[in-house]
Amino acid sequence: MKKRVWRSGLMANQGFNFQKEHPGIALCGLDCYACPRYHTIGSSRCPGCAGKYFSEKHPSCGFISCAFKHGRLESCGLCPEIDTCNRITRLKTVIKDQPGYPSYQNRIANLIKIKGTGFEAFADTCIHKEALLKTLIDKYNDGRKKAFYCRAVQLLPLPDLENLLDENAKKGYKSVDDAALAVSNSLKELANKLGIEVC
Repeated sequence: MKKRVWRSGLMANQGFNFQKEHPGIALCGLDCYACPRYHTIGSSRCPGCAGKYFSEKHPSCGFISCAFKHGRLESCGLCPEIDTCNRITRLKTVIKDQPGYPSYQNRIANLIKIKGTGFEAFADTCIHKEALLKTLIDKYNDGRKKAFYCRAVQLLPLPDLENLLDENAKKGYKSVDDAALAVSNSLKELANKLGIEVC
C-alpha cells in the first residue's frame, strides 16, 4: 500500500513541474497568448499554461496533471479520450455560465480545431497572432489599450489583422496617443464590419 501512495505522489509532483513547449496555448483551450497578464512585465506576469514557474504562480491544475499522465500532451484536443473526458464535459457546462472575456468562451471551439486540424496548424496561427499583439502593445499602446488589443487579436481573423497593421505601419503618426487612437478605431471598424464584438 505504501508503494502505491509513493508512486502516486511522485507522479503528482512530476506533473506539477511539467512544462509545455507552447504555454501560450492552454491545455483546456484558453488562449493564454492573448491574455493581458501573459504580456505583463513584473512579478504579476502569468507564464501561461504549464509555462516556466507556473506552479509557483497558480494552484495545481487537473488539466496539467492529466496531460502529464497521458504523455505530456500540448493540448487536451490531442487526447484520444477527449470525447469521453469528464473534465471536458464539465468545461462545456461551465462555459455556458461564463460570459465575459472571450478566451473562456472559445475553449471548446479551440479544442475542436486542434482535434480536427492538428496542434501545429492551430499553434501556427496563435504564434502569428501573438506577434501582431506584441506589435500593437509595443507601438500602438497609450497605456490603456492592452486588454482591448488582446481581445481584438483573439477574435479577429489573422489575414485582416495583418493587413490592418501593414496599412498603419505606413502612416506617420505624430505621437503614441495618435497612433493608439487611430489603430484602436481601425480595429473597432473592422470588428463592426465583420459583426464581431471586441469591446
